[in-house]
Amino acid sequence: MPDHEGITPRPGGRASLAPPLRIVLLAPATSVHTRRWAADLALRGHQVTVCSWHEPCLRPDGWRAVSAPGGGSVPWRVMRAGRWLRGEMRRARPDVIHVHSLGVHGALSLLLPARTATPLVITPWGSELRAADGHPGRASVARLALRRAACVVPTSREVAELVMSRYRVPHSRTTVISWGVPDELLDAADDADHRATRARYGMPAEATVALSVRSASEVYRTHEILAAFTRAARVRPGLFLVLVAGHQPAHAAARRAQQEYLALLRARAHDPAGRVAVIDRSLGQTEMFGLMRASDVAISVPRADQRSSSVLEAAAAGCRLLLSDIAPYRELVGEGLRADLLHDPLVGSLADALSHAGPLNDADRLSNRRLIGQAERGSLKVAELERLYRDVARPRAV
Repeated sequence: MPDHEGITPRPGGRASLAPPLRIVLLAPATSVHTRRWAADLALRGHQVTVCSWHEPCLRPDGWRAVSAPGGGSVPWRVMRAGRWLRGEMRRARPDVIHVHSLGVHGALSLLLPARTATPLVITPWGSELRAADGHPGRASVARLALRRAACVVPTSREVAELVMSRYRVPHSRTTVISWGVPDELLDAADDADHRATRARYGMPAEATVALSVRSASEVYRTHEILAAFTRAARVRPGLFLVLVAGHQPAHAAARRAQQEYLALLRARAHDPAGRVAVIDRSLGQTEMFGLMRASDVAISVPRADQRSSSVLEAAAAGCRLLLSDIAPYRELVGEGLRADLLHDPLVGSLADALSHAGPLNDADRLSNRRLIGQAERGSLKVAELERLYRDVARPRAV
């Protein structure tokens, strides 16, 4: 453990008498979640290194990002990645390693020495677990990585139950911590000119605006959202839909697939002419939150999910929530979130909801904002994560 006597965090951090930790995030540097955790942990005085398979798309602020050597065939790159990763561990000398996702970064974690004394924390992403359902190789990676974890940290109780039942992770090594919502979003005054925001994105000032808050993709059923909107728009003239491209994949093939998907969306959006906006660039978190505040309805309808930060942010922004009827969203409703849960077949149920849904009433809007502010505040979540790191690292303390 570091031998510092205390820390002095940058403005916005929290002073602590405990020494700072050396933390490695084995995670995609292109992910907004990774960047949030890294920045928040660095703000609290910790030394943070992100080891990523992909090059970071933004310059780190207060933390260090490194990426695996590129070039060559995949097997050759993996061999080089093992040497690179072990070298980075020697350089960082981490007190804890946090693996984000059980895809490529879960596989990278298997390149670490099997008897490493550094505790591993793993946050399984729902998409990787779903992909592992029909793929024995991915399931093996997930099983081996989870077996080595000192603690597994899913973001919803459903995924916690999954890793305990299917992958036999003991209850004692499972802790649910959601992503939460950044304090700066929760505390920002809602004094922006929503008409100006609407004009910027081509949204009519007087329309009832429905915003799909997830990336445009098959996973988030964007084509079905558009089909439902097209049906509802025939009976509701004042309805308008906004679709957002979202995160741009790091792989060239995945980027091409995303562009092809967006091209199909744009072609089909001509049916309700002039009533659909497709934002084909990635939006920053503050920009996306402003777009949510300028919208009336937020849509998130995947077939499976964890506790989505986008849904939490839309609730804090005051949107009416139209969500798929799945376990993580039922969890939120059970905790008091005001939302409409939609059953399958989705196109019919979503079209019916869009035909009638309007802005949330003041009481429900205030209730949602209060719930998110009290239970999902980002600073509380990073404090939970920090306590967990100290708990798993404590046996190595000197």
